[in-house]
Amino acid sequence: MMRSLYAAVSGLKGNQTYMDVIGNNIANVNTTGFKASNVTFQDMLSQTLQGASSPQGTQGGTNPMQIGLGVGVGSISTNFTDGSTQSTGISTNLAISGDGFFVVGTSTNQMYTRSGDFTTDTLGNLVNSAGYSVLGWQANASGVVDTTQPISALQIPVGSTMPAKVSTTITLAGNLNASATALDPAAVAADAATVATDATTAVTNATNAVTAANALKAAADAAVTANSTTETLAAQVAATDALTAANAAKASADAAKIAADAAKTAADALVAGTGTAAEALTAAKASATAAATAKTKATAVVTATTAATVAASTAESATGAHPTTTAVVTAAGSLSTAANSSVTSTTALSDASSTAVTSATAAAENDSAQPISYDLYDTQGNKYTLTGSITKTGVNTWTFTPSEEIIGGTDGKTTVAHVSGGSSIIKFNADGTFDTSTVFNALTIDPTGGPYEGAGAFTVQPSGSTMTQNGSDSTAKISNTDGYAAGTLNGKTIGTDGVIMGSFTNGKTQAIGQVALAVFNNPDGLLSAGGNLYTKTTNSGEAQIGAAGTGGRGKFTPGSLEMSNVDLAQQFTNMIVAQRAFQANSKIITTDDNMLEELVNLKR
Repeated sequence: MMRSLYAAVSGLKGNQTYMDVIGNNIANVNTTGFKASNVTFQDMLSQTLQGASSPQGTQGGTNPMQIGLGVGVGSISTNFTDGSTQSTGISTNLAISGDGFFVVGTSTNQMYTRSGDFTTDTLGNLVNSAGYSVLGWQANASGVVDTTQPISALQIPVGSTMPAKVSTTITLAGNLNASATALDPAAVAADAATVATDATTAVTNATNAVTAANALKAAADAAVTANSTTETLAAQVAATDALTAANAAKASADAAKIAADAAKTAADALVAGTGTAAEALTAAKASATAAATAKTKATAVVTATTAATVAASTAESATGAHPTTTAVVTAAGSLSTAANSSVTSTTALSDASSTAVTSATAAAENDSAQPISYDLYDTQGNKYTLTGSITKTGVNTWTFTPSEEIIGGTDGKTTVAHVSGGSSIIKFNADGTFDTSTVFNALTIDPTGGPYEGAGAFTVQPSGSTMTQNGSDSTAKISNTDGYAAGTLNGKTIGTDGVIMGSFTNGKTQAIGQVALAVFNNPDGLLSAGGNLYTKTTNSGEAQIGAAGTGGRGKFTPGSLEMSNVDLAQQFTNMIVAQRAFQANSKIITTDDNMLEELVNLKR
């Protein structure tokens, strides 16, 4: 009878432990990364009343007879199945999907957890809610993570910079229109320019020139009309008498014209009086030729094929008698006669101002050329916008031609570098695929003489093995370069493999580090240290640390946390079972008590 009392007591103790575990599970139903525990029971040592015997002759064997002495807790194990994930939107929060533990602490004192509630401290260290550093591998200056090295505390330094990288390659990609045709050269006419004059000044040496197309100076023999009569002023040095033109008050000179060629300036043949007439010199249109480039703005260099004519747009009459002789302009610019004669009237024109007839710009539309543009960088991170074109030059043949100058600077108009080389013939096969015999020539960008000359020249190698030539529109472009400007860290994300990627102000991303993941041969052998932390034991085995997604390790779910895996329905069911078991064991005690009472009452 006393054995049943003690067996019932052991049952009460065992189920009390069961209730303790259930209570702890329910209490941690909202604990991040918490793993529920399970209790199993085992019977205690039994008292043997009779041992077993084997069969003997005609007598069969007998089984042992034993009385159990109660129950004990066999194990309290941890259920390491995954809990549900809850999105938080915090970039440094991580949940583990699959096997593994985060490693926190120091390289010599490591602890393990499933709670990925991480943040950064004032020093940029990645830490958990208790302040323990998260361990992993820090990337080098080039953004390379070596997972074969020992793990250490991860740091995401605020304001860290990415150094500039000089461009060494460019990649041409896209399609070129197979049906494109080459563009023939086109003729471009230069428009006239009007030069205003004021016929109120004295005769002076001319210093300004009418310039046509930046390369044509309009000047030479001139005809001066007074009272509708034309007098010729020849560019000769034969006269010795100086002539001073009388002032002309609102004089009229109809259709005064000055013929000009490319040898002298028109201003050298002009005479000015003190009248108030306003004159204008107009450089008539001169025909010119220029090569036009398809789909790009080509600068047409104006080349005069005939002498440009400069004509006064308005004139006033000059008073006085009809001239009796030819007037000439001396080399010194003064007006004189060819012999001892006199000119009594002139049309007065002042010095022409230096208004230029600028080069014409021609725009042609054609699909034989594809413009390109891309930003390159030098060793200091200065940006150079390389422009150029890819032009069809034959059957299945195109020419890549970079511009000879790169324009930029703070005003967007400064020549910041000169480009040499790079012109390459791109070949395609009959089926439109890239011909591997194509040889791309390197181009050199030299900033000498520009605002970035301190960075020095650098060489860029083009490539384009993915280009195609088919009948669709041209989409060819420079798709990539390996260079970039310097940048400052302004954001971070963590991938499913635990790689921490930094986002920089130069538009680039680079690895900062990688979070480590540890697995154990026997995770049930880990010892809970509180704070959602575990430590290894002799029965858990050593931590096998590596990258997520390798060696049987799980992966990370960024921006999320793993919830507790406690199943409340299961826990309440277990609670009912434990409660009834406790009541049943207590009933044994009360029954034994009644039996003892009856035994005691036998004495009455």
